[in-house]
Amino acid sequence: MSGNNRAFAEYQVKYAMGERTEIKGQVKKYLGNQIYPYLCVKNGENGINLQDLSDKNKIGFIEVTAEYKLKPFIYWLPIGEITIKDRFFSHAWVGYSGSAIQNGEDREIYVYITKTGGKYHLTYDCTYLRVKIQAVGYEGISSLRNTSGGRYYACERCKPEGNGIVYIAADGNRYHGEADCPSLKRIVYMVPLSEAKGYSACSKCGG
Repeated sequence: MSGNNRAFAEYQVKYAMGERTEIKGQVKKYLGNQIYPYLCVKNGENGINLQDLSDKNKIGFIEVTAEYKLKPFIYWLPIGEITIKDRFFSHAWVGYSGSAIQNGEDREIYVYITKTGGKYHLTYDCTYLRVKIQAVGYEGISSLRNTSGGRYYACERCKPEGNGIVYIAADGNRYHGEADCPSLKRIVYMVPLSEAKGYSACSKCGG
């Protein structure tokens, strides 16, 4: 929301001598109006590292990152800390000035890819990029199936023990002993479509 506000306000900065909005303050003000916004955040409000990476000398691109650690609400669950990294990137509403060619050629399209995946995505919120983790009992894992109807097998990275709570993703085929197992993370890169060579379109969001 704060990033979108900045995107709209940049028009005033460029054309009407307006002042650039301060995103960090807006985010903290928004969270302050919520009910228990820092309940599971390690170190509370001070545990969120916000960075405005927008180029102050170049109006048109907005980039904000947030990094924080989540701790389990129920302290005795064997989950451990989970590090969350969020990134907001947007073009400001100041008139298009990107890589479009004014002589009728198509402008550049940006897509989202992962380092180990083979698909490119048109939306950052694609379910293949946003892993939803579910905690289940190990004793029932043999009867569970993923969205493709496949079984779940032990993760080779975190090597879960054969008891207690394990973690699965609907589109995955492994069960994990740790909710923050690296295999459950997705590091997403935004690149021009022309640079996504070797990647094919996602069946869900790739059109």
